[in-house]
Amino acid sequence: MYETLTDPQTTLGTPTMTDGFIGPAETWLRGNVRPVAWLGTASLLVAAVVLAAVAGAATSPVTRFSTAAVWLVGALAVGLLARAAARPRIERLGTVLRVRLSPTATEDVPLDAVECFFPGSNPIARDGTPTCGSHAAFRVNTLVMRLAERAVDRAARPTFTPWGTWDDGYVIFDGRWCEPLSPDLARALGRRLIEAKRSLPSGSEGGS
Repeated sequence: MYETLTDPQTTLGTPTMTDGFIGPAETWLRGNVRPVAWLGTASLLVAAVVLAAVAGAATSPVTRFSTAAVWLVGALAVGLLARAAARPRIERLGTVLRVRLSPTATEDVPLDAVECFFPGSNPIARDGTPTCGSHAAFRVNTLVMRLAERAVDRAARPTFTPWGTWDDGYVIFDGRWCEPLSPDLARALGRRLIEAKRSLPSGSEGGS
């Protein structure tokens, strides 16, 4: 059974239940909080300067309070995004792989619907946005998880685009938002996938 779930706080070592499975989640691909840390630091420094300027100016208490409230809300938002970014991008829970390509939701994919992993790369402009190859300033490493053609109901899902994309049966993880990617990591995940499928009970359909 395919599930779209609000993030249930699953972490390595935390008991979780998925399709009747109860046990610790096994992390396959870790997250990366560094982009949020840089963004948050820059944003909070700017906000702090603005807050100090407003506090030192001849402004009303309402204006000062409103500015402080905006600063606190921004800090909370950055903290929540950092917490989500630090969570694993891929976890195994029994017969499924839990994919996290959104700060607020996860997608559970049966093991037998996953065909393979392989390395890739995406061209990006100098400002970090995707672009065509001829105008690329950089390339970012990606990890591609290919789904079986028969899994038509899982071919595409909405994602938080900076973390990756999910379309036409290909789930692509952006290397800036997860642990460092390499061909060796992709091969290691391929071996883990094969071992995980072999460990399934005879006749299991991986929850599909």
